[in-house]
Amino acid sequence: MASSARLVDPETAGLTALISLQPASVLRLLATLRYLAAALLATALVLMSVFGLTTGIAVWALPLLLLVFNQRLPRAVADDHDRRANRALVGHLVFDTSVLFAFFWAIGGATNPFVSLFLLPVAFAGAALDIRGALTVTGVCVAGYTALLWRYLSHLGHPMAVIGFERHVIGMWAMFVLAAALLLVFLMALAARVRASERELAAQRERLMRDDAVVSVATVAAGAAHALNTPLSTILIAAESLQDEPGLSPDVREDIATIHSQAEQAARELRALVAARDPRAQDTTTAAVFFDTLVARWRARRPEIELDLADWQAVTEQPVRNDPALAQALGNLLDNAADAALAAGHPHLALARHERGAHWVIYIDDPGHPDIERLQRAATASTKPGGLGLGLTLARASLARIGAELSFAASAAGGTRTCIVFNKNGLFPLEHD
Repeated sequence: MASSARLVDPETAGLTALISLQPASVLRLLATLRYLAAALLATALVLMSVFGLTTGIAVWALPLLLLVFNQRLPRAVADDHDRRANRALVGHLVFDTSVLFAFFWAIGGATNPFVSLFLLPVAFAGAALDIRGALTVTGVCVAGYTALLWRYLSHLGHPMAVIGFERHVIGMWAMFVLAAALLLVFLMALAARVRASERELAAQRERLMRDDAVVSVATVAAGAAHALNTPLSTILIAAESLQDEPGLSPDVREDIATIHSQAEQAARELRALVAARDPRAQDTTTAAVFFDTLVARWRARRPEIELDLADWQAVTEQPVRNDPALAQALGNLLDNAADAALAAGHPHLALARHERGAHWVIYIDDPGHPDIERLQRAATASTKPGGLGLGLTLARASLARIGAELSFAASAAGGTRTCIVFNKNGLFPLEHD
């Protein structure tokens, strides 16, 4: 499998960053557009002066106000996931709307041909803000346009007013309100779809990184299994031959028996490794026996850890596959919790097993420091000093293969809780062909 880093094209990554709908990214885009708006506004005012159109002195301060606002723009909201970014974007859009309102109030009012620029803040709000922020910005834009319309209608008695033109201006206002509402709804729905796609792409990149590491390990394991099969068979045959030799001392026979038993154990592990590749080749047991046997074997392997099984509840006698890869994954999670307990100076784990409808839930509570964010993020790296960086990666992959979910949270006792939720369908035995 190709490395996941190769899946990201630099040009595509740059374009994605440019059109990102995250509030902080939109803030940076607004800052760039504000320079352009200041230049266009200054150009318009100069042209109006050249052609003899009078404007108030205060209008000339608007381009300067845009530039000063940009210069004082804080760089604190640089992270797309900063909680302040959403509130900051609302404030910036309200500021830009206020500048537009001041310009239109001074020049043309509701009859200004560019009054539909009020739709721009609505578009940005609908694309990047939550419902509350988007409605706030849209309300400010509609209120500004309505104030301009009210001002125009209040001057209809002026000798320069065009009789009948008020119907056109009122129609422009109604069209603006309708366009703002439709644009807001459409862009918020579109933005929700885009954000969902971004989250799915991020999850897919994480899965690709995990699968890349797992495939590398599987390749090495397959090669090791193939390379070890013949030497182990030779050792077993040689040990059996030596056992038939007469005149051997009891100590030598005991050593030969040990060699034979250890070689048989290694051969069984290799067969289990091969069986883990094909669920149809795995034998069948019950859920209670599978989990109980796993805990018993782990307990014998880590006697220094005290286990609290007070909440280890009984489950239905449902047949499941005796999946070696899954047993290894759970063993790795127990090892991680045990190492955290030892590091905390309290070699104690609490295990709980519950049955909830179509799921089995296992909790592993350890007294280690609850660094939940690091555990959730750890996909391809070891989470403990001296680790090989494979335990949690393989555990995640094995659990994902059967549709199980792995999560971490702070336990009620102040340590870390590892939660594994098994879907019963993922462990059902498969019929042989």
